[in-house]
Parts: sequence; structure tokens; C-alpha cells
Amino acid sequence: MRYLIGLILFLSTLTAQVTDKNFKDKAGSGFVVVKFTSEWQEKDLDEGLFKGVAGYEDAIIIEAKSSDVKKICKKLRIRNYPSIALFFDGSKKEVWKADMGGEIDISIGDIKSAIDDVLSEDVF
Repeated sequence: MRYLIGLILFLSTLTAQVTDKNFKDKAGSGFVVVKFTSEWQEKDLDEGLFKGVAGYEDAIIIEAKSSDVKKICKKLRIRNYPSIALFFDGSKKEVWKADMGGEIDISIGDIKSAIDDVLSEDVF
């Protein structure tokens, strides 16, 4: 059931464009994995990466195009694309940036581990 809710939320976020103005609302509730992309990036991310994370601890995935979220990219210092960021209740928790060649060294386990780390902080 949890997975189904995450999948529904994931699919609903794909239709709405993410901008600087609505970014806070889009990333403001629960776990949100943001995929920062650009029209001129050389490499694409493996979609299997996001399918493996969508729904984990109710995480949702959103895509933000660099031309639509210029202020957010500047604040996070994202200059290479694609890059990924993890937010929890609107607060940035982790950012994985691509190298100059557009490669990003990340796995499903890395994102899930970052989510687990955030959850373990709430215990103490």
C-alpha cells in the first residue's frame, strides 16, 4: 500500500512543472528526491534508480529543469547536470552532484541510506 501511494504521488508530480516559485511547496512534505536536469546535459540518469527509490519511506521523485529553478540551483551550487538532492519536510539533507563529464556516482542504496540516516536522527 505504501508503495502504491508513493507511486501515485510520483506520477502526479511528473505533470506539474517545478519552478523557483513552487519549489518549496513541491519539496516541502516528507521525503522528496529532486532530479535536477538541463536541456544541454550530456548524460541522463538511469530511471531504474528512481523507480527503486519511489515509495521508499513514502519518498516521491520530482524533476526540476535548471532553466526553471535557477535560484534553487544557485543556492545548492549545482553547476553540472544531472544532479540529485534529497529533501525532508522542505529541508535539504543531501546533494549528489555530477562531475564535469556528467557522471554521478550514486546508487539506489545510497539514496535509501541517506533516507535511513534522516530517520535515525529523529530517534535521539
